[in-house]
Amino acid sequence: MTPPSPSPSPSPPSPTIPIINLSPLTSSPASPSQSPPTSAHLELSRTLVQACHSTGFVYITGHGIPASLIHEAFSYSRAFFALAEEQKALVARRDGSKVFRGWSAVGREQVGGVVDWTESYGLGIDNNPTQPNLWPPSSILPGFRPFMHSFQDSCWAVSQIILRALALGLGLPDHSSLLKFHAQSENELSLRHYPAVDADVVESGQVDRLGAHTDYDSFTLLWQDGRGGLEVWDRNGGDGNGGWVDVRAVEGALVMNIGDVLQRWSNDFLVSTLHRVHLPPLDESYERRDGKRMTVPRFSIPYFVIPKGDTVMEPLEGGFGEGQQKKYEPVSFGEYQAKKNDDIFR
Repeated sequence: MTPPSPSPSPSPPSPTIPIINLSPLTSSPASPSQSPPTSAHLELSRTLVQACHSTGFVYITGHGIPASLIHEAFSYSRAFFALAEEQKALVARRDGSKVFRGWSAVGREQVGGVVDWTESYGLGIDNNPTQPNLWPPSSILPGFRPFMHSFQDSCWAVSQIILRALALGLGLPDHSSLLKFHAQSENELSLRHYPAVDADVVESGQVDRLGAHTDYDSFTLLWQDGRGGLEVWDRNGGDGNGGWVDVRAVEGALVMNIGDVLQRWSNDFLVSTLHRVHLPPLDESYERRDGKRMTVPRFSIPYFVIPKGDTVMEPLEGGFGEGQQKKYEPVSFGEYQAKKNDDIFR
């Protein structure tokens, strides 16, 4: 694929979002059964867990995914969303909220109180019979399918390292326990496009890019272009009353955020933080088209790390401190996921 068109230069990291260099683990990852772990691995794992406790969002560098691979992923994403409507309709999402693969048109999702002005294409690997992929024909988008499989393999490799590190940092007796709840076939890669829309429509409150929400997975890895707009709720900001903080794109870094599942497993020690995709500052938000103020298009690629459907969501023994009461009753992830999707997809 041709490299993507240039985006605005990445910004300095947001001051309230910690930066974690994962390279000590990605360069020589510890075996799941290694006992005891190296002091370097233990220290890094505890640092990661503490960062996820304080904000729920972190920048991760040293993840080992080449910049060229990420650029190519965005190039394919732009190519997919540039297809004609009838071509994207060939892979339109089916079966209501039961199957999460395929293309969702603008207005199909609503995570907040207004319609989300975004379209998405969800995919996974090909060995999940309950979540069959819907691939565009190779004649329309050559190379798309093999590349997306390769990119997902890279995302999953990093995710496995993070799952082991979180288990170690939380003090779980089995450092591979979180990994055992997951399989690559359950995860979802989502290509997302926030098309241009008349600025007056956005400012009137009729639509939003993506309303405030938490992710209902274990955690999410996110790549975003330099357009800005992702905001996270800082409970300690705004003179202690909370406030929205920009999560800017940082050169070479991905964004990781904790989801509802890990918050429950850790008995609220890890935080599934409210976030949204809003308009960036006014001087970056709009461009003129035929005399109208139009929002600037935005692209992002989240990778959702999702537990198996029969996995029980409840505080894990050894992972939330001695003497504390469990805050959550057991519920299967499959039940939880079904309810969430019924609320989101229209």
